[in-house]
Amino acid sequence: MSHSDDENLFPLHISAQDVWILTSQALLHTLPDLSREIKFIRDNCRAVFDAPPMNLPYTLCRGTSEVPFVSMSFQGTAADALCVAHEFGHALQLHLARGRFIPPVLREIAAFVAEKVLLDLVQKEKPELFAPLYAAWQQDNTIYFGSDAELLKDALRSPEGPYIYRLNYPLARYFADEIHANPTQFDLESVFRGNLSLSECLSRMQSQIRAASMNNYLPEVPEAEKDRPAINAYRSLGMMALLDIDYWQGESEKSIEEYYSARLAHMQVQTAFVVIGNERKPIGYAMWETDKIDKNVIHLKRQAAPFGDHLYLQKKLQTLFPENAKIYSHHTRSARREQVAW
Repeated sequence: MSHSDDENLFPLHISAQDVWILTSQALLHTLPDLSREIKFIRDNCRAVFDAPPMNLPYTLCRGTSEVPFVSMSFQGTAADALCVAHEFGHALQLHLARGRFIPPVLREIAAFVAEKVLLDLVQKEKPELFAPLYAAWQQDNTIYFGSDAELLKDALRSPEGPYIYRLNYPLARYFADEIHANPTQFDLESVFRGNLSLSECLSRMQSQIRAASMNNYLPEVPEAEKDRPAINAYRSLGMMALLDIDYWQGESEKSIEEYYSARLAHMQVQTAFVVIGNERKPIGYAMWETDKIDKNVIHLKRQAAPFGDHLYLQKKLQTLFPENAKIYSHHTRSARREQVAW
């Protein structure tokens, strides 16, 4: 990890050891289930903060029987303080990995997340330090998303070129920011344990981008009227049709009569379910059949969630089925028409 040439514009009056302790406090607050490991690194990791200024900072794995070793030149700048947090993140992840190999991008994600949680703590508890630290963090972004991103673009254009470690920084920085900003979508503990795969990161990011780009334009749904079941049924049919307008997959070939009859039949035996979101707008629906021989086998005949709420739809469906049910999904356009759903 390296910082900008302007890092001395942000001098601090704090020692490297103090930043080390602050980082541990930030991580303890963010990852209480890793308290023992965080405290172990805080108290036992050998950290040298007076390395020669020309030496780049690094954290070294010394095997499963030794604690990681940290080396850097701390000159008291804001950029140096972020570097301390960065190396603490590396040390914690190496300790948790127990010698297991972690790809470089995932290593840097953990280190960058450590920087972010330090910024969170400082903003709340030491606000006098926040402005220079945040300025240094932003200055680093100009490098990671500037010259480093250009290096990555060049490498992608010419994959036969030499490997440079800095190629890992742009993606890692981006993922770390997104993971930190969406803690409910990602398991931070798995980040530091090195269990979060890069493919999983990409998949979740793509899902978030798709969901953010799909605004639910449907109208709010009135409360169900207990004494007017027919009206409620027609509303449900209407919601299914509206949801299918944006999610026709496999339905566009059907006639209106066939489409209506199928949904009415499922509603009559209570094997159709429309999910209403927090804004009282329909967000998805499903239809299913229970296996005639084994009641714990459910065959999903239709799932539609055009606004990206597939996981929410799935969670709602799970509450309707037996706990040990086997769920199979029907795919009319797949070579394997019926596949395990979850």
